[in-house]
Amino acid sequence: MGKNTTCEIRCLKCGEWFPSGIQFGDAETFFSSTLTGNLQNCPHCKKMTGCNKENMRFVERREDGRTVITEGKDAYSKQK
Repeated sequence: MGKNTTCEIRCLKCGEWFPSGIQFGDAETFFSSTLTGNLQNCPHCKKMTGCNKENMRFVERREDGRTVITEGKDAYSKQK
């Protein structure tokens, strides 16, 4: 991932977004990977939540000040 791009998870319990502990080189690698059985502790509600493509997104903060959010398991292929 670029220095201004982060992967985030939406907690399935409280709905808040937080930075993912799972790292990917870029969005294409993420969307072509298979994720199963991954869990992470939500820093907001302190509950364990699944890390699935359906509740993950990439947030890119560009130099021009714009923010681009790419969500969901099919989001990368929809952008092409």
